[in-house]
Amino acid sequence: MELVVEPYSRREVEYPAMAEAHAASSLVSPEHVRELWGMPPSPATPEIQGKLFPLSCPPAEDLPQDTIEEVILRRGSSRRFRRSPISYQQLSIMLDRAARPIPADFIERSEATLNQIYLIANGVDDLPSGSYVYRRDLGALEQLIEGDFRERAGRLNLGQELAADASVNIYFLTDLNAVLQRYGNRGYRMAQMEASITAGRLYLAAYAQKLGATGLTFFDDEVTEFFSPHAEGKSVMFLLAMGRSGRRG
Repeated sequence: MELVVEPYSRREVEYPAMAEAHAASSLVSPEHVRELWGMPPSPATPEIQGKLFPLSCPPAEDLPQDTIEEVILRRGSSRRFRRSPISYQQLSIMLDRAARPIPADFIERSEATLNQIYLIANGVDDLPSGSYVYRRDLGALEQLIEGDFRERAGRLNLGQELAADASVNIYFLTDLNAVLQRYGNRGYRMAQMEASITAGRLYLAAYAQKLGATGLTFFDDEVTEFFSPHAEGKSVMFLLAMGRSGRRG
């Protein structure tokens, strides 16, 4: 389609590497599309090493009752967080409702996901501060390291105060080597899309509970190193900071 659009700027700046990456991961034929259906890679799941914290979800009748339209209208991006804790039940609701498989052809009829969720909990009642990995198969958080990582979270996320002040930082990491081996260059887009859709669900789950959230940037390798050895060899796709929104002074 030839659509007439209003340009964002007076002149266009070309970035050849971006165009090359887009072309290298584009679909080229119907056969190519069919090759990508189903059968996602099976990531290795390390044995449980840390303490498990089962999710604490209330009955369905006690969940937030706002309509999706009401939540979407309220949803935004927090520009400041108060260092006030959220409840473990609130975090549990967000993970349970948001971190389910997405309806995508590349994981069709599969409970598999391309990303694994890692967390830095800084202010969650009834959950010790520290680093965690979400075990969706068990409906629980596995503790990796207990400790106060507020300032570390800020440094990992390009020195941003939002990350240090947030109650929890949620990272999506994928085994990019396995994904690319299965799907080719298109796999990077798939992992990014899955992480982004899940993060979008988390966004809505946060605002449904009158909490705040915002997407942030990060130092890729440093994040992987922080969650290693559990996350060794994985790549970061997305980061979402969540907590109680604060007012600007």
